[in-house]
Formats: sequence, C-alpha cells, structure tokens
Amino acid sequence: MIENVIAYYLFEHFPLTIGLICHFLSDFHLQSPQLATQKNKHFKALCLHMFWVALPMSFVGFLYNQYFVGFFFKIWLVHFAIDFTKYFLTKNGYIKPSWENIVFLIDQIVHVGAIFLLYTHYSHLASTLDVTKTDYPAFPILNIILLLVLITKPVNIVFKLFFSKYQPDEEEVEGQNTKAGAGALIGQLERLIMVIFLLMGQYAAIGLVFTAKSIARYDRISKDQGFAEYYLIGSLFSMISVLTLYALIVLY
Repeated sequence: MIENVIAYYLFEHFPLTIGLICHFLSDFHLQSPQLATQKNKHFKALCLHMFWVALPMSFVGFLYNQYFVGFFFKIWLVHFAIDFTKYFLTKNGYIKPSWENIVFLIDQIVHVGAIFLLYTHYSHLASTLDVTKTDYPAFPILNIILLLVLITKPVNIVFKLFFSKYQPDEEEVEGQNTKAGAGALIGQLERLIMVIFLLMGQYAAIGLVFTAKSIARYDRISKDQGFAEYYLIGSLFSMISVLTLYALIVLY
C-alpha cells in the first residue's frame, strides 16, 4: 500500500495543520466578497480583515502554551505584511484589475508558503501531544477539518474566478426564478455530502448526489445548452476538487 506522505505529515505536525485551517477560515469563510474587495483599497477594511485573521488564531493559540501563541502571532504578522503589500500596490495602480486571477493565485501561494516556512522554526510544537508516536487514525480530525474548510467556500471562489466566463446569461430562459447564491450553496452541500460518502467508504453513493442535482435542474438543462455545459463544468470541478483534496489531505 502506498502511504500518503502529505496526509501523514499534516497529521503528525498538527500545529501546521491548525495554522492552515485558521488561514483558510479567515481568508475565505470569515471574509465577505465586499471586504475582500475593499481591503485592497481602504486601510480600515484591511484592519478589519486582520481582526478576523487574528480571531481564530487567538482562540486556538491560547488553548495551548505560549509557543503556539508565538507561532500564530508570526503567521498574523506575515499575513498583514502580505496583505498590506497587496493593498499598497493596488492602491497605487501597480496591480491591474485584469490580473485578478493570477494575483489571487500568487497571494494564496505566498500565504501558504509563508506558513510552511514559519513552521520550520516551530516543528517542535508537534511533540507536545506525542502525535508522532501514534499510527495514522481512521478519521484524522484535523485533516478532515482542513478538507472541509477547503472544499466549501474556497472551491466556490476558485471556480467563480476561473470559470465564470462560461456562465450563461440568466435572462433568456422563461420561468426561471432562482435565488442569488443558491448555486454556490448547492455546490458546497454536494461536496460536503461527497466527503461524507468518501469517509464512509460509500464511493458508489456519490453518483446519487449528482443524480439528485440533475433532476432538480433538468428543465433548465434541457432548454439551455449553455447552462447545461456550465452545469457540467461545475459538477466535474466539484468532483475533481473533492477527490483531489481528499486524496492529498486525508487518504492514507
């Protein structure tokens, strides 16, 4: 059996995993689209964002010893430095709106890379719970939490950034009356259900999720070829993102 080095490393080095969870929580789940835009233009919005960045790390940090506080505080400082740099460059016109996708990727790569780099100086924290002496569990809780954090809002945002050009206009199909954000919520729920089935080993049941989703959208799919293609792209992207992240973060 091939061992998953990444999954076991995240399990073994749980402070790193917690740091990643806090980052993705604050940068996606605790940040509205409005705040994400405003923080690049207004310093007050940036400060508000940094408050939300500090919140989960402060909560987790003070649950443990002072070394955790130091680790998370340095993550916060680096996060502020990165976001302030982006704020400065955007405000002064060095970053163009058309660069949104590539800037997003670079921003997240730098954030995550900085967390890994900082952790090299705090890897001894993992010894506080003797995790390294235990076998990989059937349900690695922190790995699963990280997976759940990633497959929900972050996947939605990535899809919107890179695939919104395929989204058809909403005005041409008669009788359509959908709520704003319903599609994104459905996507999050379908990915959560997929993870539950994967954890239970019920791989065949994953198809039921997409069957139910297709039935609900059948009328629109049958009438609008553009929407059918967009729907298929979204469904496949959801499946690929869940399977890939599950294989990297949880499966061992």
